[in-house]
Formats: sequence, structure tokens, C-alpha cells
Amino acid sequence: MAEPSETPKSLSRRGTAYASLGQDSRLQDSYGSLEAGSGGATPSRGEHSTPKAAGARMLTRRQTFAEGEQDYPSKFSTWTIEQDEDTMTGASLVVNLLADVSPAGVLPLAYGMSGTGYIPAVVLLMLFACGAGYSMYLISRTIEISGVKSYDRIWERCVGERSKWIPSLVLCIVCFGNALAYVCMVGDLISMCLPGFGISFLSRSSCIAILAVFPLLPLCMLKDLSALAPTSFLALLAVFWMIVMMIIRYVDGSYLPGGQYHGFPAPRGHVGNMGFSTLILVDNLAVAFLCHYNGPKYYREYKNHRPVRFGSRVLGAFSLVSTLFATSMLLGYATFGQHAEGVILNNYDNSDMLANIARLGMGFANVFSTPLMFSGLREGVLAVLSHFAPEQEELYSQVWFQNTLSAALLSLVAVIAIIVTDASIVIGLVGAICGSAIIYVIPCFLFDAATSKFLGQGDDLHHPLEIYLVRGIGLTGVFVMIAGSVATCAFEALRLLPRASDLWLQECPLA
Repeated sequence: MAEPSETPKSLSRRGTAYASLGQDSRLQDSYGSLEAGSGGATPSRGEHSTPKAAGARMLTRRQTFAEGEQDYPSKFSTWTIEQDEDTMTGASLVVNLLADVSPAGVLPLAYGMSGTGYIPAVVLLMLFACGAGYSMYLISRTIEISGVKSYDRIWERCVGERSKWIPSLVLCIVCFGNALAYVCMVGDLISMCLPGFGISFLSRSSCIAILAVFPLLPLCMLKDLSALAPTSFLALLAVFWMIVMMIIRYVDGSYLPGGQYHGFPAPRGHVGNMGFSTLILVDNLAVAFLCHYNGPKYYREYKNHRPVRFGSRVLGAFSLVSTLFATSMLLGYATFGQHAEGVILNNYDNSDMLANIARLGMGFANVFSTPLMFSGLREGVLAVLSHFAPEQEELYSQVWFQNTLSAALLSLVAVIAIIVTDASIVIGLVGAICGSAIIYVIPCFLFDAATSKFLGQGDDLHHPLEIYLVRGIGLTGVFVMIAGSVATCAFEALRLLPRASDLWLQECPLA
């Protein structure tokens, strides 16, 4: 058998060699030849070869397939990070980023304005958008500097091998918690709007179970994020429709006193208010731009990826999503004021058909954005398994194993979402701690470690002022982790206190 040719390497601008993406076998000239494994040359056009002349036995079609698969296994039988190919266009990247961030992030922001005025709310939104977008850009630069393409491998190269499980574990927790939040939101939104369409026999649990089987299960098994661009575009359309619905209902006054749905008086003032309850908005904004669990994967799959090109696409996506967030936040509060709920669509009447269409659309928007979150969850779990049981890495690379793992994780998320109808405090803590860590703390820490180890003073990519900025964002992330946890616990206690008082009065009527 002819020796396979050496796999070509590609060099970054800094001269770092990277293993080529895809399988080595697909780069070999002999791959797919009629005489797989014989080493003989394929006859040119016009030539006729016989088994005697060629010196090799003629292979039947079935034998050719079987023997070819032994020498060159199908690229669809395994999947590893090295096999990620840069198939995502700039438009697909922007659409996936928007779908990854906007469906869940757009809903709770009006509730966060209950203690924060219009001007501080917009300023905080812009600050968090800039910080989150910049940390995504840092991920791409860290990959180029370190020469590896995932959080655990960057950590291993820049910090140490023994603790490389830390970012993978954080990744697993934040993706699992947010996947649970997405599925709970899907069940709530769709079951709430179906009676408005004359469908009253499907409960919340039934909606979750049906949608978990299809379309969630097959979508969650996809390995290539570019394949999710069409469904991500549908999710984005649903977000746009929700914004249009909110504008219509604000302008026509349907939710004002005397309006069609007899709402509350329009809020007055509330321009520069700030206080302890501002932490609610800070907590919501801190994780509203959460897509960093897929940061390395987005960069790996982006065509002709370079940090500057990647950063420009992130800037475009985050600018658009910031506009959507600001519009939803301001309109939601201007319509309902202090009565705005944690999911703003819950404020709209169940008989409001425009709102029911928006609920249905946002329910499916979260369905279509869940596979993006699930990709990060699966990758994180595989990284943790590889760290604690490295002898089974060959098993972990098998597609059938990864699909089984995806089905098991999705089943667990769906069962918990059906059983636990209110997991807000757990989801809030996961978002505050692990979400802030994966958005602000870990990317900044890894960039600082990579530049300190691989770049010297005076290097054009090692600017002291930028290092101070990166460290400042990382420390801000730590503060947000603590403040968000305190705010979540405090306001969850205040929310549950009336319920506890009512129960105590029912049990002790003489008190």
C-alpha cells in the first residue's frame, strides 16, 4: 500500500502551525480509487486495464466500498474539533449569533427597568453589549495566539493541564441551565397561546414532550452550526414580529385605561432612577448577550477566519441585537410600567391575537435557538469526559455516542422542565455565576494568560493599556457574578414571601 502523503499545514500570520481541518484521508490522491488499498494508479481516459495487466484483482462495487471504508473511514462516523470545517459564511454567522442571543435575552429586560430609569437602562445596555462583544473578539485572538481551538485546550496550554476541566465544567453548567430555561419558556409560551387558536387539549407538559422529540432532537444532534442558519433565521423573524407587535400595541393604546384590554396608566417620569433594584437589570443584561459558550466553535467554522473579520461580524450582530433589546425594553416598560413581568409577553392579554402570534413565534424561536446552546453543552460534556477518562477518547469521537449523549441530555432537560414548573432561582443563579464567568471572566483570563506566555513586551499584539482593559472587564465580571447572585436570591425571596404569608395564614387562621 502506498504511504499516505503528509497532511499539509496552514500557517497563521504569526507563523503558528495548525492541523488542517477535516480528515487526512480526504486530502489523499488515492481516496476513492477503484483499487482501494492496492497502490495502483487509476487508468487514464482511453486506457483499458484488466486484472492481469494491472496486477491486481478487480473489485466489485460492494468490495470496493467495504475495503475503502476500512482504509479510509467515513468522515461521518466520527466527529472531533479537528474535523470542524470553516463552512459558515459571514451572513450565517451573524444570523446564528442573533438567534443565539435575542430570543431569550429580549424577554425579561422591561421587568429589569422597574427600578432603573430610561437613561441609565440604555447606558447599561450599551456597556454590557460592548463588554460582551469585545470578549467574543478576545476569544478569536486567544485562539490565534495559543494555536488551539477550544476553551479546555487553551487553558491547558496557557494555564496548566491539571485544571483544564474548569472552563469545560462552567460551560456544561451554564449551557444546561440555559437549555432548561429555554425549554421551560417554550412550554410556557406555546401552551399559553394555543387556546387562542382553538387548541385547548395540549398542556404545557405535552408541548414540551412533543417538541423535544421533534424538532429539537434531530436539531440538537447536528454538529455543524452553519446547518442551523435557516432555523436561526426563522427565530430572528419571530423576534422581529414581537417587536412589531409591541410597537402596534403601544401606539394604539390597547393596554391603557379605557383601551381594548383595559391596562394600566402609562408610567410618568422614571428618567434617571437608580437604586438597589437596578441589580435586576444588571443581572438580566449580564447574561442577555450570552453566546460565548460557542465562541471557539463560531470562530473555527467561520470561513477564512481572522480575528479582525470575525470581530467585524460580531460588531454587526451585537449592534443589531442591542437595537432589538433597547426597543423591547423601552416599549415594554412604557406600556406596562411597574407591572412589567419577567417574560414581557405574559403581560399581554390571552385574547390578543397579535400577542398570541408573537407567543407562538417566540416559543418556536427558543426551540430553534436551543440547538445552538446544545452544541456548547455537548462539546463541554465531551471535554469533561475526555479529561477524567482519557482512555475512552476514541469512543467519545464516535458520532453514535455523541448522538446518544445528546438524546440523553435533552431527555433530562425535558423531564426536569416538565416536573419543575418554576426553576427561576436555579436558572437565575446559574446565569449570574456561570453565565458571567463564561462571558467576561474566562475569555479575559485566558487572553491575559496567552499574551503573557506567548507574546513579549513591545509585541504589536501585546499593548499594556489593553491588558489593563481586559483585566478590568474580568474583574467587573467577578463583581457581576456576586451582585447578580445577591440580587437573584433577594428578589426571589421577596417574590416568594407573599406566598409564604398566605400559606401561613391559611394554616393558622386565628393568628
